[in-house]
Amino acid sequence: MTKRAVVYWLVPAKAERTLLQAFIRILAKQRDAPRFEPHLTVFEPRTERRPPKQVLKLIKSGPITLAVKGVGFSSPFAKTLFVRLQSNGLLKNLVRDMQSATESRGTTRFEPHLSLLYQRMSAAGKKELAAAIKLPFRKIVFDSMKAVRCASPTKTAAHVKGWKVLATKKLIR
Repeated sequence: MTKRAVVYWLVPAKAERTLLQAFIRILAKQRDAPRFEPHLTVFEPRTERRPPKQVLKLIKSGPITLAVKGVGFSSPFAKTLFVRLQSNGLLKNLVRDMQSATESRGTTRFEPHLSLLYQRMSAAGKKELAAAIKLPFRKIVFDSMKAVRCASPTKTAAHVKGWKVLATKKLIR
């Protein structure tokens, strides 16, 4: 069953975001898949006790830099093809801060990744695409957050098209 939820994203800084948007746009065009903004879903609270704007105001994090571990793939629609990221202390602190700000635990186990493609396809096709993608950077800087209303879990292109940004926050040192 799909429900509506608010999720919180980290959004890459302009240089990385521009390049990742190009990857997503090209893959979406080649595979007739939905386009979307590059993001790392940081947190999905179990309950919504505070409005998203208020939650983001409570977050005091500066920009977060994460190391790229490679390109991976998996069976869920929302993890068809993705950039695997290495967690660090700043990211773990942000997740704890999100739990405090939302007064809620997260709904799923946190595996940091940034999706490049949402589409159902064969394992062989995903493996071939993952092997073909070579990212020109070893780290991604995330310098803003967004609260987004979406279907949870995201399972279709229509779900992706239905995402709605509710609040945005720039992460400043």
